[in-house]
Amino acid sequence: MMTRRRKIVAILAAAALAILGYFAFGVIDTVQHIPEAYAAWDTGTLLVAYMKSHDDQWPKSWDDLLTVLESEEGRNLPLRGAAVGDSAYAKSLKKTVSIDWSFSPDRFSEEEPVRRSDGSSFHLLWQSADPNKMVKSYLQDRITTRSTNG
Repeated sequence: MMTRRRKIVAILAAAALAILGYFAFGVIDTVQHIPEAYAAWDTGTLLVAYMKSHDDQWPKSWDDLLTVLESEEGRNLPLRGAAVGDSAYAKSLKKTVSIDWSFSPDRFSEEEPVRRSDGSSFHLLWQSADPNKMVKSYLQDRITTRSTNG
């Protein structure tokens, strides 16, 4: 039979283990989703760089999008999931990321042209890394800039 003190110690130990398990699960889950989060972020980076260098036009394919890496600016583009200018990594993004090539930057309000390859939403670890928000933010900034510049 357990004394009252042992019961309290056992309850506290169980609570500590539960809390530790919860945090361990969070760390493991985060580590497992880092490659996907980087792929999303890097795709957003590539799309914005492409639109900046192509008069706000949307790319027609992965090959079209990856031409952005051929410019001087593109060779220095920071990719979070790989070294700067790593074209092999950039080409591998199409395994993880699906892009709606028919997307029109003129109608960007609610559309999400960038998704996981299975069509679902990304598991994002950083709010600023959502490729759809990156594209929308860039396009909204361009609209604001155009309207203030006349």
